[in-house]
Amino acid sequence: MTQFPDSPKGGRALATVGIVVLAGVIFAIDTATPIEVSVCVLYIFVVLLASVAFGWIGILLTGVGCEALTIMAHLFSPGDPWAHWPLLDRTIGVTGIAISTVLVIRNRRAMEALDTSRAYLAQAQHLSHTGSVGWRDPHGTHFWSEETYRIYRYETDVEPTLARMIARTHPHDRGLLEQTIDRSFREKTGFQLEHRLSMPDATTRYVQLVGRTVEDLNAGTGFIGAVMDITAARNAADELQNVQSDLARVTRATTMGQLAASIAHEVRQPLTGVITNGHTVMHWLNEGTLNIDKARTTAERMLRDGERASGVIQRIQRLLTKTPPQTRSIDVNELIHQVLDLLQTELRARDVSVQTELAPSPPTMLGDTVQLQQVLLNLIINGADAMSDVSGRPKLLVVGSQIDPDGDGLIFVRDSGIGLDAETTDKIFSPFFTTKTTGMGMGLAICRSIVEAHGGRLWASSAEPHGAQFQFTLPSGARDEL
Repeated sequence: MTQFPDSPKGGRALATVGIVVLAGVIFAIDTATPIEVSVCVLYIFVVLLASVAFGWIGILLTGVGCEALTIMAHLFSPGDPWAHWPLLDRTIGVTGIAISTVLVIRNRRAMEALDTSRAYLAQAQHLSHTGSVGWRDPHGTHFWSEETYRIYRYETDVEPTLARMIARTHPHDRGLLEQTIDRSFREKTGFQLEHRLSMPDATTRYVQLVGRTVEDLNAGTGFIGAVMDITAARNAADELQNVQSDLARVTRATTMGQLAASIAHEVRQPLTGVITNGHTVMHWLNEGTLNIDKARTTAERMLRDGERASGVIQRIQRLLTKTPPQTRSIDVNELIHQVLDLLQTELRARDVSVQTELAPSPPTMLGDTVQLQQVLLNLIINGADAMSDVSGRPKLLVVGSQIDPDGDGLIFVRDSGIGLDAETTDKIFSPFFTTKTTGMGMGLAICRSIVEAHGGRLWASSAEPHGAQFQFTLPSGARDEL
C-alpha cells in the first residue's frame, strides 16, 4: 500500500532521535528502580511517538524493541525477578505495550488508507472537474474540497463561504443562486442549478451546483453537494448547435436549388399578372377607353399579384437566411398550407396528387417557423421522391394534422411509394444513410434533431396498403405554459 508520511524528512529524523533518547531513559530508570514499580508502561509513549515518525513496519519494530527492553530491565532490576507479583506485574506491562503497538499500527494503517482514498478522490475530482461542498448554515462557514477552490479560483487558505461563491457568480445569476440556496435551506429540500461564473481574468465559466440534505442527530439538517465545471461541455454543445445550424442551412439551400425551376415559376406567375394587369390599367386610363371602375378593379388584381410574389420571395428568403431560431406560436394547419403552397408547382410537375387531412381545431404549438417549414418540406419532398418509380396506381401524398393522446400537435406525411422495410426503418434517421443514389443522407437526421430540439419526436412506419408514413409531434403551447 502507498504510504503518505505525515512528517517531513527532517522532522522524522528528530522524532527518531527522541524515540531513542526516551527509550534509553525509560530503560535506565526501569533497570535502576525496584522491580515492584512498573516503569515499563512508559514505553507506550515511545510507541505513540513512533506512530508520528514511521509507517506501520517502523511502529512494529519499535514495539518489539520496547518489549525487549522491558524484559532486559526486568532481569537487571533490583529484587527477585521470578517472584510471583513482580512477574505478574511485568507481564501486564508487556501485554499493555503489545496491545498499544497493535492499536497504533491499526490506526496508522487506517490513516494511510484514508490518505490514499483522499488522494484518489482529489485526482478523480480534478479529472472530472467536480468539487464537493457542504454547510450547516449557508451563510456560515462552508466546506470546500481542493477542486472546489480550483473551480472558483481561490487559494486554499481562504475561508470558504457563500459570499465568496456569490462574488464569483455572474452578476445576472447571483440573485437566482441566493434564492435557490435560501429556499432549499428553509424548506430542507435538495436543489440543482446551472449558472455562470465571472472569473478574475474576465472569462465566463459554466458550473452546475447540486445539493442534497443530510440529517445529523447532533447538528440537525445540513447540506452536502457537488459543483461541476461544465464549461467545456457547454461550449461543445454550443459549437455543435452552430454546426447543425450551418448544416441545416446548407441542406435548405440544396433543397431549394432542386426547386429552383418551381420557384421561378411561382414568382413568374404573379409577376406576369402584374405586367398584364399594368397594361390593362393603362388601357382603361386612355382617353378613348377611359373606365375608372375597370381600372380600379384591375389595379387591385395587380396589387394582389404583387403581394403574392412578395410573399413567395419572403418565404424563400427566410428558408435560406442564416437567422437564429425564433420561437413563437404556430398554427399547425397554416404551417402545412404554407409549405404546400411553396411546393405545389414541383409536386404538380411530378404528377403527385396532394390530399390534406387537417384537424378542425389543432393545438397551438411553440416553435421556430423556418425550422419546422424545413422539416415538413423535407418530408414532403422525400415522399414525392419515394413515388417517382410508382406506376399503375395514383401518386397520392397525404399531409395532415391531428391531436395526439397527450394533447400535443401531430403532423404526418404519408406517401404511396415503395414503402420501408424493417432494416431501413431502423437506419433511416442515421446520418449519411440514404436510399437515394444522389442523396447526402443528412436530411432526416437534421429533421429529427430539429424536432427533438423543440421537445417533440419524429418517427417513420409503413403505410397501408402502400408506402411509408412519417410523423412528428410538438408540445402544445398551452401545455408549456402550465
